[in-house]
Amino acid sequence: MPVKIGLIRHFPVEKPMPSGWMTAAELHKWRHDYELADVRHIEPDLGGVAWERCFASTVRRASVTANAIFPGAVAKTDLLREAEFTEFRTGALCLPVLVWYFIFRLSWISGHRSQRALRDDFMKRVRTVADELESAKVDTLVVSHGGVMAFLSAELLRRGFTGPKLRLANHARVYVYER
Repeated sequence: MPVKIGLIRHFPVEKPMPSGWMTAAELHKWRHDYELADVRHIEPDLGGVAWERCFASTVRRASVTANAIFPGAVAKTDLLREAEFTEFRTGALCLPVLVWYFIFRLSWISGHRSQRALRDDFMKRVRTVADELESAKVDTLVVSHGGVMAFLSAELLRRGFTGPKLRLANHARVYVYER
C-alpha cells in the first residue's frame, strides 16, 4: 500500500503583502508583524484522504491551521519554519518591495555571505523533514509555509515520490505525494 504525504499551506494571513517603496528595516519589521498576524479560516481541501498523523510548523499561522483541520494530536516542529533572511544594513535606502524580493532571493540562492548560513540551515531542515517523511509508514499531513513546501516538494520528487511540482501553493489546499 503506497504511503501518502500531504503538504498543505496555512490559512491566509490577515496582514496584506507590502507594496510600494520600503527600506530594508521597514520590510524586516513587516515580516515580524506578519509572523504574529491572525489567520482567516477557510474551508480546507484535504484531498479526501484520512490522514493518520500531522506535523506542523511552530509558527502560529501553521499551528492554528493544523489544529483546525486535523482532529488528532499535531506534532509541532521548528524544522518546518519558513526560511529566514538577514536584514541588509542599507540605512535609508528605499526600494520597491519587488526589488527587495529579488535582492533577497538572489543573495540567498547565490549563497551571499550574509545569507549563506541561513540558507544552509534551511536546506538541512528540509532534508531532515524529508528523511522523516520517507521513513514513515502512515499517511502524513504536513502543515507549513509556501517556501518550505516548494523546497520539500522538490526534495520528495528527487527521492522518487510522485506528485505536483510546486512553486507557490494555494492556502489550505493539500498537495499529495506518493511512493
